[in-house]
Amino acid sequence: MNSNWNYHDIIDLEYFFQQDTDCSTSELHERDRNIYLEHISAADAKSPHSTTSFLKVWLQDRKDNRTEDDPLPGTIAREAYNLLRLALIVTGLVTGSTAGMLFFSYTGSTPVNVLHFLALFVVTQVALTLILFLRGGLITLGLRSIPHSLTTSILSSLFTRTARYLQREGNKQLSAKRRLTLQANLGRFSVGRARYGELFFWPIFLLIQLGSIFFNLGLLSSTFFKVSVSDLAFGWQSTLQLTSQKLHSIVGYIALPWSWLFGEGAGYPSLEEVEGSRIILKEGISNLFTPDLVSWWPFLLLCVVFYGLFFRCALYLFGKYRAYRVSSAFQPDSPSARQVIRRMQTPVLTTQAIPDAVETKASKEIQPADTPAEELYTIQTNPIHLLIPDEIHDSCDMHQLSILLAREGFDVTCTHRFMVDYESDQKLLAAFNTEDWSNSAGIIILMEAWMPPLVSFQSYLKELRKQVGSSLSIILRLVGKPTAITTLTPIQDETLLQVWRQKIESIGDPYLEISALIDEENV
Repeated sequence: MNSNWNYHDIIDLEYFFQQDTDCSTSELHERDRNIYLEHISAADAKSPHSTTSFLKVWLQDRKDNRTEDDPLPGTIAREAYNLLRLALIVTGLVTGSTAGMLFFSYTGSTPVNVLHFLALFVVTQVALTLILFLRGGLITLGLRSIPHSLTTSILSSLFTRTARYLQREGNKQLSAKRRLTLQANLGRFSVGRARYGELFFWPIFLLIQLGSIFFNLGLLSSTFFKVSVSDLAFGWQSTLQLTSQKLHSIVGYIALPWSWLFGEGAGYPSLEEVEGSRIILKEGISNLFTPDLVSWWPFLLLCVVFYGLFFRCALYLFGKYRAYRVSSAFQPDSPSARQVIRRMQTPVLTTQAIPDAVETKASKEIQPADTPAEELYTIQTNPIHLLIPDEIHDSCDMHQLSILLAREGFDVTCTHRFMVDYESDQKLLAAFNTEDWSNSAGIIILMEAWMPPLVSFQSYLKELRKQVGSSLSIILRLVGKPTAITTLTPIQDETLLQVWRQKIESIGDPYLEISALIDEENV
């Protein structure tokens, strides 16, 4: 199975992740564990790139076992991409041909100004190409980067400004519910751009280069056609103090890439031809010679070939190479992907009631299901730090909480009390800053869903992210209202979980995960 990821695979992956939000944790765990046992061998499980291949296997199984007949979003995106590619090819050809035909609409009284042609069709393309190379050089040197291209820069700036405007106006006019939805969607976009930005950028980059390639082909075709069937005259004029000698020197430098094959007089005009094609407004063209006026067209065609078509073909090949490198090196590492990996690697545990105990979640012991000996190698432990708010810390059944987290494949190595006071919380953040997280699966924070997240808690999450690094998992597990028997209760109202998700998603943290701790159906 091909382990490389592309944009349509990612779209399908996120689609299935979104579908899973409506399923119970136990149902997902059993399904994903079965996928693992059915399709993955012991050798595959121990390979260094196992997690990436796990997700590929998982995605393929989800595709194969779909019950819907509708095409997947990734398939639709791929077909739309192919249609857009065809449209850009046709548009490039038509635009280039039309631009050439219009530019060379020679009436017989005024020659075509070669400087206008160079400025419109050569200098602009070279400038855009230099920007791309400059950006790549700055990134290689570790310096600040500039946008991928002028087009993507403008689009990115436009979207950012539009998003800020919508958020500002939404805060004024929308209801609280719609405002929360808008903020969550903006957060999801921010997360998606951070997580998949480069993977989606290169296909777009290739489309732009492909359109430019066919624009140059259209321009070359129309230029050669006009030269072949029309009596075109070429000349130059400028209000700047540009002498024929200076222009000839500039033309010679421009023609360096092909001067070894097409020398002076063939690949570019000689000094005499440059001088003979200079247009002086008050004198007109009556005193100019035809050989001088037609000497420019090979130079113009070769300029388009080398500085337009060749550069764009080179950029297209570079884009193909970069797209391959990015897709081969990319590893889905979102919170949802990490959950799938944990579920696949963690044996399914069953709940068995303790005799003569009250039928509550806290009074059940969770025991491993019967596991064949050959499956033992698949058991993975994920050490985590656990944060519990001060007001429910003492009432939590730590043993039961550890069992519930073990069902997800987590091994609680350290428990912390937080939300005591500002000074204590800051000390905890400072301690996390010096912690070695290299062998940790992250931090789990236990919260009560019936209390909506406050701005202070969201700020605390942002501060926590700064202290622990950009890619460590911060996992929120929510419980319902406490009872007289236990604090670890399921969430009765799904609206509460939805509000929490929207609030947390508005932060735009790509490695912040949230879900209920307990499935109501398992109580």
